[in-house]
Order: sequence, then structure tokens, then C-alpha cells
Amino acid sequence: MKKNNIKYVLIPAFAAAALFPVLANDNQAKANEDKAATTSTVNKPETTSEKTASISTTNNVAETTATTPASLANSIKPTTVNNNETTNSASVINNETVKPKAQFTVAEYKQKSALELAQLIRERKVTSTELVDLAYKVIAEENPKLNAVLTTENGKIPKAIVDEAYRTAKEIDNRISAGKLAANPVDWKAQPFLGVPALIKGLDQLKNGDYTNGVYLNKGKIADESGPVAKEFAKLGFVILGQTNYPELGTRNITDSKLFGPAGNPWDPSRNTGGSSGGSAGAVASGMVPIASGSDAGGSIRIPSSWTGLIGLKPTGHVVKFPLVKTIEDAKAYFEKTELSKPKTLVEPPKDLKKLKIAYTLKTPLKDLELSEVAKKAILETVAFLRKEGFTVEEVKEFPIDGYEGIKTYTVGGIGEESYVAAVKGVTEENKRQLDPTTYGLGTSSYMGPNANTDISSVKPLSTFIDQMNAFYKKYDLFLVPTNAVTAPSNDKKVDPYIEPDIAEQLYNINKIKDPKERFNLLTKQWLPMTRRSPYTWVFNLSGNPAISLPTYLSDKNLPFGVMFAAKDNSEKVLLEIGQYFQDKHQFKMNPAIRSSNVSENGKLPNLEINNITLKSKDNNISVDINSKNAENLTLSAKDITKETDLEKLKDKVIADNNNNINHKDQITSIRVVDLELQKDNKTVKLNAPRTVKIALLQNEQNKDILVYHIKQDNSIEFVPSVVTKDSLQFTVDHFSKFAIVAKVNTAFSSNEKAIHSSSVKEEKKVVNTNSTKLDSSPKTLPNTGESTNNFLSAIGLSFLALIGVLKRKNNN
Repeated sequence: MKKNNIKYVLIPAFAAAALFPVLANDNQAKANEDKAATTSTVNKPETTSEKTASISTTNNVAETTATTPASLANSIKPTTVNNNETTNSASVINNETVKPKAQFTVAEYKQKSALELAQLIRERKVTSTELVDLAYKVIAEENPKLNAVLTTENGKIPKAIVDEAYRTAKEIDNRISAGKLAANPVDWKAQPFLGVPALIKGLDQLKNGDYTNGVYLNKGKIADESGPVAKEFAKLGFVILGQTNYPELGTRNITDSKLFGPAGNPWDPSRNTGGSSGGSAGAVASGMVPIASGSDAGGSIRIPSSWTGLIGLKPTGHVVKFPLVKTIEDAKAYFEKTELSKPKTLVEPPKDLKKLKIAYTLKTPLKDLELSEVAKKAILETVAFLRKEGFTVEEVKEFPIDGYEGIKTYTVGGIGEESYVAAVKGVTEENKRQLDPTTYGLGTSSYMGPNANTDISSVKPLSTFIDQMNAFYKKYDLFLVPTNAVTAPSNDKKVDPYIEPDIAEQLYNINKIKDPKERFNLLTKQWLPMTRRSPYTWVFNLSGNPAISLPTYLSDKNLPFGVMFAAKDNSEKVLLEIGQYFQDKHQFKMNPAIRSSNVSENGKLPNLEINNITLKSKDNNISVDINSKNAENLTLSAKDITKETDLEKLKDKVIADNNNNINHKDQITSIRVVDLELQKDNKTVKLNAPRTVKIALLQNEQNKDILVYHIKQDNSIEFVPSVVTKDSLQFTVDHFSKFAIVAKVNTAFSSNEKAIHSSSVKEEKKVVNTNSTKLDSSPKTLPNTGESTNNFLSAIGLSFLALIGVLKRKNNN
């Protein structure tokens, strides 16, 4: 980094690189930026009567298209998708009908990574067109409740985008069919993701897609060409299906805006995905696509990855681009091939990763903010795992950067920044409240020139924080911290406001403030509800260091939570290898519907078989989905052995386990123990192959928090990640044995219970204030949070939205 080019860094909060000028970095590829304020329209194709220019919050997808294959009956309707539904359509290639070699179900599609799907295409087990069919079906099923994908006012993905997706997929299928005789033969090394469906963030410009930057007053603007990210995705072979939801100008670490509305979390739709790449996170975590683009200027990739159970890499730089993924292999392959946000030189990982010296801390950059119990447990379990594996891990008692000073520096770049100024241009007193209050405050402020109205004289230069982190990395190779301070927040703003109402009102009236210092203090203070939920991520945008969020933890309410490793500049390959180590050691906790196994062997992808069948118990209340190759002539035996089990001893073991928040036996409402076996000719078959178990919940288990434990032969227990959907429990294992289904009092609220319980979770979570002189002398109170615990209501609320860092370039954008 040329330090003489850097003076201050901005903090418009977790925005995308598309929106903000970025300082040049000699060791990093320039971040490609789109002009946010340019008015751009495009003539609609003659084949469509759709209003593609108007993007709304309506959630149904995808639109009928004249070029859609006959196999879809010229229609993709938002009807319920059965997870066992298959692609049985024929592809027309070179005027010949080529039937797929095997049926491919929705459930199987959702399980695969991007590389695995590309391999199936390469082996001609499935076509790109068939995968596009399946992807749009999953979007039609999931998007109405998640609002992850942008749609037009009548609830469809713009027809021109859908048409182009099918045209691209058909062209790829034709190239593969023609082989070496094709005019443009396939080069799998250059296009490792050829034919794989993907989505890109709405801030990443896509031809015929949204070009509003999430600003309500820009409603109706569409792009007349694709931007750098869409072109990069196309170059690598992806088929782009549409764009994903994001907050106004990418300014929030949640995904919500007056134009598009909130994004629901697949783990609990009443909660948010995080932001600003929240739509992409929701799309991948729900199985719509295996990969979706993101951008990160303050945590916008890592925050939603943590809150939805995904992998999120932030490369070296202050504002960067990288996709959200569910396997390390996908992240590695993309990083190897991409030219965006990639340093020119890279630090190679040591052959023995255990030689890396790792620091961790339970302290936050905001010295008066204490972590939630979930965050502490996530870190301490990670530390215990690393030490058990032979890594050297040391605790750091104080965070190396003063977060309150850093926030000031971070804020400067947003004051009068181009995209904010463009958003407020022409805004009147009557319509200013259609903007996010932060947009209005930053867009009407300036610290330079004759119209300067903001005093930034108290701000430290950016180099101060870069130097502090560089000094830290002379002692340690990796820095382990929680990605966020708490689990995903509620979508109810009364429960989890991303800005305090009185502060929002002051921002809308900021031009009445005559004191330039008071104006700057308001612009800085307004970030606090967000930074106190996500106090760490933006620090590494400030310093420019690479960082990766890994999905290693589930709360007792079955909510995902990520831990983050940061490293010195250009250490992306080191971080990816650490991620690989965790993945290979079964440390990832993902939605079983999208990833039943996260293990690679010797760096190779898992075996790719695509035919599953369902075996059912005699009473049909328990079933298992298993590969048909392994399931020939097998039957499922399911015995209830609860009465034969010493439940008191089992309860003691559950209480002792660190994967739950159960402290007393009376918190457990019931335990059911089942013995599962695969049998052939009434004899037990031992089969080491992944299988997904589905168990109908009994009446006394419904509306409860459910935990699953594997009871080993020595009677010790092992926690098994699981998901409850309606009245059914689902988990994935690679062997059978005895399993305990533990029900406890439900401490989280579902989407239909939110209105009833919102008042009870609205209580403020207070934290000890040891730094009352910072920014504000009032007592420090965390924002309300959608999470509650039945034995600790004062458990630190989500330090929501950690701001964005966008850097100033001297003479050039």
C-alpha cells in the first residue's frame, strides 16, 4: 500500500466495492467500481412485455420466457417443490434428443457444491439446462419466504435475464455435446464452473437487472450492460440466473431497504441474513444456488456468512469482491482463477500448518462491549479444538486497535462520498425520508472545500491502524475472533433496530446542526448499534488484512455462528488451508439440506453419485435417504428403545455437553432413543455412506428446541447437527447406531410467533461501560436483539452492523 496515497478511510457500513472509490494497492488488484448515480435505461427486448425496469419486494420468481425449453412447459411457476422432484426433461442438442443418464433430484442439486455440479456436467450425468431448471424451481419454492432474489413488481425475475440464462445454458450443452468439434471447445481448466447456476449481488451490475443501488428514489432504473463481477462469473463458466437482495447503497450489515424489504434467514425466516451480501447468503444457504457473489467493505461477505452457516473469504484490501460458498474447494478454485480483488503476490502456507502461531481474544475493539455467551463458546471451542490438534494458541487480553478511534477514521470516507451525494441530489424536505437516514446524513455533509460543514480534525490517519496490525502480525501468524458478537438479529425493527430512532431523526435534520464537530460526532455515533453487533469485521477492512469466516458453531437455538481468522496481507492461501483443515476435520456446521458432508480426502472432491432412494420404517414415521447404489435390497429397521435406556444418566451427559445451553434436568421436556439399522435379509448391514434421516416429531416434541445425539458403543454421546422443518426432524450421518432425540423448552420464536413474543425479547441488554468518555457519555446499552435465552435475558445483544470501509484515492476513481 502506498501510504502517501492514504489519509482516511470511510465507513458507509458494509457496502459493496461497486459503490465506493478504493485506494490503489501495489500488492492488490484494483477493485472495480460502478458509478452508482448514473441514470441508465435499456430498451426491453421485443420478446417481452414484462416491466423489467421496476424491481420490487415481491418474492415470487421466475418469469415465463419464450426461450425456455419445452421441458418446463414454457413456465416456471412458484409452486411447492418436492425435494424428491427430478429433472426428467430432455435436452435438444444438434437436433437430437439426448436423455440424461440419471435422474437428478432437487434434494441432490441442493447438496452439491459448484465444482461438484460442474463435474457432473463434464461427465454428462446432467446438463446445464437441467440444473438451471432445478435452480429456478428452488428459487420459486424458497424465495417467497426469504426474499433473497430480486424480482419485478409482478413477482418474476426479469424475463430478459431468464432468457439469457437459458440461452447460455443451451450454448454450453451444445459445446459439451460437440466436444472437440465445437467451434469453441470447452477448456475446463479455464472454466472450472462451466454450466453451474449462480446468482450475483444486486450491487454487482447485470445487464437488464437492477441499477438502483437500492435507493427507493431510483426505482425503475435498469442496467444496459454487465459490470466486472458479472463478466468475471461468465468468464469462469457460470450461468447467471439473477440478482440478490441488498440494503440501500450496501450501507448496512443487515439486508433491508425501503425498496426491497428484509431478507429472511433460511435457519429462521423471522431473522435477518446479515448484510450487505445478505440476499446472496440466503440464496446459497437455502440451496437456490451453490455460489453467489458478494462484496466486502466492512464485513459484507463475512457477517452474512456467519449468520447463515457459510464460508466467507475477504481477500486483501479495503473493499473487495468474493463469492459466498459452502465448500473450501469452491473458494480455492474461484480464488485461483479470478482476477478481481487478488494480490499480485501471495504468501504460501507452510507444509505443516501447526507451525502457525495463532492468537485469539474474547475482547472486542469497543472496549466497553462484552461478547455474548454464544460468541465466547464458539471461540473457546475452536481454541480447544486447535490445541487438541497440536496448534500453538495464545490469548490476547486486549484488542490491538481502539475501535472507537477506528470508527472515526472509518467514517471520514463516507462523508460527501460520490454515491451518497448522488442519492441526495434533488431530494426535498418532503421526500428525504424515503432515503436511509445515514444516506441523507453522509450525502449532505462535507469536510472539504467552501461548503465544508463537518470538522474531522480529531481523526487519526489510516496508517495508524495499518501500522498497529502490522506490528501484531510480527508476533502472530493468525488472529482468531468471533465473526459477530451475537447470532442473527430479528427482522422486526422494534426488536432489533439498526439505528436508534432518535439518532435517525437527528440525521434527517442534520442540516440544522451548526457546529461542525457536533455534526461529525452524530455521523460517527449513528453506527454504534451496528458496530456493537459486528465489532470485528470492519477492523480488517480498515487495516486491509485478509480474513475468513468459518461456520463452526450452532447455538442452543440451532442458529449458525461463525468464527473468523485474519492474517497479514496477501495470506489468502494460508486462510484457505486453515479452512480446509477445519472442513476435513468435520468442524463445519451447515444446513443439512445444503451440505450433508464437508469432508474432502487428500484434497479430492467427494465421490459424486446422484441417485438417492428413500427407505422407510414399518410405521413410516422414520425414513432415510441413501444412495441407490448402496441401498440395493436394504430395509430400514427403527426401534424405540427409550424404555431400555437409563434416561437419568443420559440427561447428565447432555447437561455436560458444551453444544447446548442446558444447565438443569428440568429444562429437558422429553428424551426419545431410537436404534436405527440397515438390514438385508433381516441381518444388520454396516455401511459407511452418508444418509439423511428424517423423523416425524411426536406431539410432545413439537414446538420445542430439538437436539440430536449419537450414542456411541461406549455410551458416550456425540452432538449431531440437525434441522427441524414443520413437524419433522432431519439430520445427516455416515453410519447408524442409537440416537437420542432431546426436547427442551423452546427459547426462540418462529416467524408466526414473532408478534406474540416480540415484547418479551425487547428488553434491553446492558453491558458494563468501562469507557464512558468515548463518543458518548451516556450508559452503554446494546441494541435489542431477536435472540433471547431463558436463563440469561441480559446476554449482550447483537453488535449489529459493523460499517463499511471505503477508501479515498488521491486523484482517480
